[in-house]
Amino acid sequence: MIVTIHQPEHLPWLGFFHKMALCDVYVLLDSVQFTKNNYQNRNRLIDHDGVVFWSTVPIRMVGHTDKRITDMELDNNQPWPRKIWARIVGAYRRHPYFNALAPELELIFMGGHTRLVDLNLDLIQHFRHQLGISVPMVRSSTMVVEGNRSELLLSICKSLGADTYLSGPSGRDYLDTALFSASGVAIDYHAFKHPTYSAPNFRPYLSTLDLLFNHGPKSREILGLSV
Repeated sequence: MIVTIHQPEHLPWLGFFHKMALCDVYVLLDSVQFTKNNYQNRNRLIDHDGVVFWSTVPIRMVGHTDKRITDMELDNNQPWPRKIWARIVGAYRRHPYFNALAPELELIFMGGHTRLVDLNLDLIQHFRHQLGISVPMVRSSTMVVEGNRSELLLSICKSLGADTYLSGPSGRDYLDTALFSASGVAIDYHAFKHPTYSAPNFRPYLSTLDLLFNHGPKSREILGLSV
């Protein structure tokens, strides 16, 4: 069994879903500490003039420094859902598949979420449905696991009965490979080449939203997944 583990990003990029499609169980690592100004509450989009911008969901900052991702609350004192959605509409309303995808996405953004992780999970579910990915997902906050860094990742793998852990390429820099080897869990490293696709203003490493608005049902094939 192949397990991969990743923090639940906001509007994730293509590599997030490519790695998901290669495993048997995808673990959303929401039990670790929240990191400010990372991809947990923001991601990159592009406007109709070709300017890349960050779409950022505001969070409540009081006492956030020691909170887990699963506990982070959205700052609903700000009218962020309509502002963010208005900017997405302004950037993508002329794209080929905007009208097909926009209604459900708007419902997600206007869904009255109070926690960041719940908003992110709804968006992740929407994206993976559009990409035809049905791999089971588990939240680490619902598991009985322990440890930090490599110990935590290995504990998750063992809890699920994994024989292979699919790591991101940066895992080469921090994983305790001897620890995994001693437990009989092999490590593979995700190899992903970002595809080039037709778009009014193509830039790599944007949110998956960009590919979907441009190519709709062809996005899975463009991502390099079997059709």
